[in-house]
Amino acid sequence: MILSDNTKGAVLAVCAFGIFSVADTIVKYETQFLPVSAVTAMVTGAAALFIALYAVLKGQGRSLVPATPTFTLGRGALLASETAIIYYAFSAVPLADVYVLTFLTPIFVSAIAIAFLGERPSPLVAIGIVLGFVGVLVAFRPGAMEFGLGHFAAAGSALIFAITLVMIRVAPPRESNLALVISPMVILAFGSGLLTLLTTGFPAISASELALILLAGLSLFAGNLLIVRAYRVGVASFLAPFQYCLIFWGALNGWLVFGASVELFTWIGAAIIVGAGLMVLRADRAAA
Repeated sequence: MILSDNTKGAVLAVCAFGIFSVADTIVKYETQFLPVSAVTAMVTGAAALFIALYAVLKGQGRSLVPATPTFTLGRGALLASETAIIYYAFSAVPLADVYVLTFLTPIFVSAIAIAFLGERPSPLVAIGIVLGFVGVLVAFRPGAMEFGLGHFAAAGSALIFAITLVMIRVAPPRESNLALVISPMVILAFGSGLLTLLTTGFPAISASELALILLAGLSLFAGNLLIVRAYRVGVASFLAPFQYCLIFWGALNGWLVFGASVELFTWIGAAIIVGAGLMVLRADRAAA
C-alpha cells in the first residue's frame, strides 16, 4: 500500500505531537521545583546539543548553518518566543487547560494557509477541522475555566506556533530541516539562559533532574524534526487537525505523572476527534 504525501505527513505529525507531550510534561513537572527560565534554558540547550550531535554523526554538520539566514533565524526567533510563552503557561495553569487553548492552532493554521497560501480545503476537511475543535470543547469544557495570564499566554502561543508551521510550508527548498530545527533552540537557550543568570541564577540539580532534562531535550529535538518533515511533505490545512491527538497524549501523561483522572466527557470528545481525523483522511484518499 502506497501512502499519499498527506497521509505520510499525518503519521509524522501524530508521532511528533506525542513526543512533544513528553517534553511538555517534564517541563511542567520540573517547574514545580525550578525557575521557568532555568528549565527552559536547560531543556532547549540539551535539545540543541542533541541536534548538533545528530548532525555530526550523520555527516551533516554544515546543514546546521542556515542557507537562508533571514528566513530561518526569523522563524527561529518566533518559535523560540512561542516555546518560552507556552513553558510559562505550563508552569501557571493545568496541563489540560494549556492543551485546550493550544488546540486553536489548527484553526489558525488553516485560516493562514487559506488566506496566504491559496490552499482550498475540501468541504470534508473543513468539516473535520471544525468537528475536531468541537470535540476538544466537549472534552475539556473550557467555558468552566477562570482565565488568567497563563491562559492568555497559551492562546498567544497557539497563534505564533501556527505561523511557524505555515512558514515551514514556504521554507526555501535549499534550507535544511536541521537548520530549521536548531535555530529556535539556540536562540531560546541563549535568551532564557541570560535571563536566568541575571535573575535567579542556575540552581544545583540532582542526577534524576538532569536525566529528565536530557529526556525533555531529546523529545524536543525529535518532535521538532518530525513536525518539520511532516509540514514539508503534507498540505498545512490537511495536517492541522492532527494536533488534536494531543488530547490523548495529554490525558495519558496527566494520569501517569500527575494522577489526573480522565472524565467521561474527555472520552466523548476524544471519540469526536477520532471521527474528525478519519473524515480528513477519507477526504485525502478521495482526492488522491
